Amino acid sequence: MTFKVLIIEDNHSFIDSLKVMLRDLPLDFSHAFRYADAIALIDKIGVFPIHQAQGAIEVATEQVEAMIGAAESGKKKGNPPTPKLYNEAGIFLFIIEQNTETNMKGIDFIAHAVKKYPGLSEGDFILLTHRIESLPAKNFVFPVIEKPLRAPQIRQVVAQRIKHAQDLIDMQARLEAQKIDVKETAASTPTAKRKGLRDLLKINRSEDNAVADTPDTEKTKKVNVKPKKAAKLPRTKKTAKAKP
Repeated sequence: MTFKVLIIEDNHSFIDSLKVMLRDLPLDFSHAFRYADAIALIDKIGVFPIHQAQGAIEVATEQVEAMIGAAESGKKKGNPPTPKLYNEAGIFLFIIEQNTETNMKGIDFIAHAVKKYPGLSEGDFILLTHRIESLPAKNFVFPVIEKPLRAPQIRQVVAQRIKHAQDLIDMQARLEAQKIDVKETAASTPTAKRKGLRDLLKINRSEDNAVADTPDTEKTKKVNVKPKKAAKLPRTKKTAKAKP
C-alpha cells in the first residue's frame, strides 16, 4: 500500500530534496506552497485517520466475540459492518515548514487543521524549522526537526509512522479473516466446543502491543507470570529410638 504525504513548503528545491530523501519509502507525494492550498487539498481528498483506527479495531474485536458467542449458543445474530479503518486515498502525513507564510506559522496551521478536521490529530504532522529555539517553549505531540535536514533522521520518523499504520491495517485484516473462520467453523460443526471457537480469536500479542496496549493484554500478562508452586520435599521419617 502507498501512503499519501502532503508537503507544505514554499521552496521548490527543498521539496525536491525531501522527496529524494524519502524516495525508497511507499509514499505518494503532494505539495502545497500555501496553507490555503493545503486546506483545499484536504477538502478534496480527505485524510487517513490513524488516531481513530483503534476504535475501529475494538469494534471489530467485539464483533468476532459476539459471533463466537452466537455460534456457541446456537442463536443467530445480525452483525453490523466494521467501521472503515482508513481512507486509502486520504492524506496520511503532513510535513510542514514553520515559516511558509508570514501571517500564520506552521504550529498555528496545525492547531487550525486539527480543529477543522476531526479525523486529524497533532501526531499526523512533522514540523520543520530553521531555528528550533524560536518556537514556543512547550512539549509538542508532533516531531519537530531542525533544518538543514539529515536523511536518516527524517526517514526514521516517517518509517515509524508507516509501520504504525500498516500494523493497524494488518490487524483489521486478521479480524475480518477470523469472522470468516468463525462462520465456517460454526456452519460445519454446529456443536463445536467452546475451546475450538475461542482459539479463532487468538491474535499475536507481541504484534498487538506494538500498536496499542489493551486491558485484555495486561490480563494475559498477569496470567502468564503466575509463580510456579514449589515442589514438596519428601518427609523424612524419624529414627525410632532403641528400647533399653
